[in-house]
Amino acid sequence: MICPTCHKEIPEGSHFCPYCGTPLDDKCPHCGHQNIPHAKFCSYCGKPLGPASTSRRPQGSFIPTSRIYQEEEKTYEPEKVSRKINWKVVIISVLVLILATTGAQYYLNHSDNIKWADGNSSTSEITETMSSVFSLKKTTDTEQYSNLSNDGSVAANDHYIFMSNTDNQLVKLDKDMNVVKTYDVKYATYLNLVGEKLYYTDKDHHICVLDTKTEKTETLQDVSAFYMTYHDNKLYYQNDGDKESLYAYDISSKASTKLLDQHIYNMSFDGDIIYLTGKSSIISYNMTTQATDTIYNEQVFGSVYKDGYLYFVTTKMGIGRVNVKTKASQIILNDIAYSMFTMSDKAIYYVGSDAKMYRLDFENKEPTAIYQFQSHRFGGMQIVNDHLFVKDNQDWKVVNTSNTKYAVIFEN
Repeated sequence: MICPTCHKEIPEGSHFCPYCGTPLDDKCPHCGHQNIPHAKFCSYCGKPLGPASTSRRPQGSFIPTSRIYQEEEKTYEPEKVSRKINWKVVIISVLVLILATTGAQYYLNHSDNIKWADGNSSTSEITETMSSVFSLKKTTDTEQYSNLSNDGSVAANDHYIFMSNTDNQLVKLDKDMNVVKTYDVKYATYLNLVGEKLYYTDKDHHICVLDTKTEKTETLQDVSAFYMTYHDNKLYYQNDGDKESLYAYDISSKASTKLLDQHIYNMSFDGDIIYLTGKSSIISYNMTTQATDTIYNEQVFGSVYKDGYLYFVTTKMGIGRVNVKTKASQIILNDIAYSMFTMSDKAIYYVGSDAKMYRLDFENKEPTAIYQFQSHRFGGMQIVNDHLFVKDNQDWKVVNTSNTKYAVIFEN
């Protein structure tokens, strides 16, 4: 007598294999053929085995996990099988297959493509779905000015996010970070989303516009523009071809005007006042009177306006702020590792010396680690509703700064 599982010879009349423990009572009640354990139909005559096929494993018996998998991988000797087709089995099998396929399709159509991992972990263990933690709203003025000081590679409204993928192709994403549209635009920077119009600079830093509805693009100004910022139907920019001077492009008249003959970089707006990061100071420019004033008389790396203060990074790698009315300044944070920072209405985000991204909340003034960079090649640093978009080793990721979960949007 041969065990149907381990194929070892065993004594005749055995109820269980003494080598592997397989029950040996699965004989066909119709033809007497010995079947493999748990078979529902006889492999010789094709008839249902019924109650006689029920595995009668004794109480307390144990099958090692390895044995269970070995049973699945075993190749059995071919048996003589009846040519008679059991249509009941065929119909049941087809129905099961249809249900399984339908269920799988439903899952794929309704499940989220991107999931979240812990931002303070060096692993990428998936924990939550994108839709459970991401809420999409239009970027605030503070976020927009901050983003544009860092190349402005992300822009958002209440429905969509516009950014470039790892191939530097401009794409539109929905709230679940699914790409819903890819545009024939590459190397777009300084994104300013105004209604259905997306203003940007192309690979040559010419001022362009994309109609997100018709998908038509147009070059508005053939100049070398940097730090382009939309305000009140005009595009303000640094003209790199004219000693980095301040210019304004009127969208209605399609004409550019030189406003200030000084080296300027990024900018923020408050009413008629433009606050400009200069070559060795922060200055203000009154668009009505055309008067200028020095707000902070030291070199800084970028500045962002919020509620009467300008926030900036000092040459000694600290974060400071200055009151635009009294011009009183203070250093609020020392020893940061990167001259780039970003801001929302609620917090400042910066990189520490431990290669972690921190959030400094304006209310409790306590820094909190929100993301551990996986490499020393990082950049981007864009903010949308306190969700941080960063490039880490050329992969675009989004970090939920309130719960430190992150997701990879585009992998390099």
